[in-house]
Amino acid sequence: MSQPAAPSTKPVLAAAAPIVVRFPGSDRSLRFIHPFKIGRAPDNDIVFDEEAVSQYHAEVVCENGQWWLRDLQSTNGTVVGGTAVERLPIVRTTLVRFGPGGPAIVVAPEGAATAVRATTSVVPEGGGEVSDSQVLRRYFAPRAAGQMSRHTAAIRRVIGRRRRKYVWALIGLAALGAGASWYAYIQRRNVQRQRAAAAELFYAMKALELEVDRLGLGAEQLRSYNAQRDALQKQYTDFVEQLGIYGSDTPERVRVVYGVIHRFGESEVNVPREFVDEVLRFVDRWKRKTELDEAILRSEEHGYGRRIADIMLENDMPPEFFYLAVQESRLKVEAVGPPTRSGYAKGMWQIIPTTARAYGLKVGPLVGQRRPDPRDERHDFEKATRAAAQHFRLLYRTDAQASGLLVIASYNWGQGNTGRLIRSLPANPRERNYWTFLSRFREEIPQETRDYVLWVVSAAVIGENPKLFGFVFDPPLPPPEPVAE
Repeated sequence: MSQPAAPSTKPVLAAAAPIVVRFPGSDRSLRFIHPFKIGRAPDNDIVFDEEAVSQYHAEVVCENGQWWLRDLQSTNGTVVGGTAVERLPIVRTTLVRFGPGGPAIVVAPEGAATAVRATTSVVPEGGGEVSDSQVLRRYFAPRAAGQMSRHTAAIRRVIGRRRRKYVWALIGLAALGAGASWYAYIQRRNVQRQRAAAAELFYAMKALELEVDRLGLGAEQLRSYNAQRDALQKQYTDFVEQLGIYGSDTPERVRVVYGVIHRFGESEVNVPREFVDEVLRFVDRWKRKTELDEAILRSEEHGYGRRIADIMLENDMPPEFFYLAVQESRLKVEAVGPPTRSGYAKGMWQIIPTTARAYGLKVGPLVGQRRPDPRDERHDFEKATRAAAQHFRLLYRTDAQASGLLVIASYNWGQGNTGRLIRSLPANPRERNYWTFLSRFREEIPQETRDYVLWVVSAAVIGENPKLFGFVFDPPLPPPEPVAE
């Protein structure tokens, strides 16, 4: 846990008593008279640099004289009493944990905290917090009768009758606490090992997939490969289940993000928490637009969803590439995009002339004009979709090293731009994937391309379960095969 940031200066809320925040395992406390936020970002009032904590995880606000705890759509949830909460009134001393196994704080309205301390009769002179050692000194250390209050003396007499029992109980509690700390440490180490093993297994499967594709195996060899792949997939599924990525403690919207990322060819266990948060923010950005609803309606009218899914699967590509066409053209076959050095991008997939020719599409006589061209096969849904699928497959097998997210980035920025950077990474899925690409070259990758990937992935997330995210249309693609059995 990092040191909590000092609260920022905000107007005093006279209608509510101040709220006190304490940190388990520390004598440090904070007193707030204004709303405050908790998260990993440095501009929060309380900052935890912890794996389980989102950039802006939760906040405590005052409404009509009442303090409320609110979760800010965090990745791992805000937990009180073992249950994830979205909104909770703070009327008494409350332990709040940020994500399962994450850091915690104790919050209480100042009056409630004082009342709790007063009933214990162990507040030291001069006020302040009471430590365990102060309690032990007050009730167990040798003292003359005249040196204590009648209340303390009475409690000491009761304790004295059962002193041995209390001492052994305290020793037992201390041992239990030490054992629990050690157990938690071992559990964290085990989780880290499981995550590392799961990632290695995932990328081993990807490397095997690329090698089989390169060798062009016969039927018998393919059967042997399929058996190996299924065995590896079962092991990977077991790891994912042990890690609880798709467990009940993980919010459903986050589980959907993980599933989509898996189908785009990246391992769930290596997804940066910032990326999940960003995807969910882009989901909210789609809500403020009408383009996605219009594109899905167009898909329903023309049967694009199932047909695109079939063509992608014929080329061993994820059906979710459907959402790349949604982002490119809103599924308009007549679309004409911006100019390039070799002419205008045209059609549903916004294919440039050089790429069209490379995949056998005939460009029309209006190649240099910003208008639809009936004689240009880029406007032919079937032919253009097959060309796009073949292009995705080529990128996927070569530069992208089985990462669908790298394919999406390459499609937006251009194979020449991304290829130069991608090929500087080792040619294996473990070291050449979207997360490595993003962390290594973030300053060189245009913001437009980073956003483009997020737009496509967030649209696919919505399409997986539209009603979960507040949309009224049905999923446009056939149900995917489950990630884990």
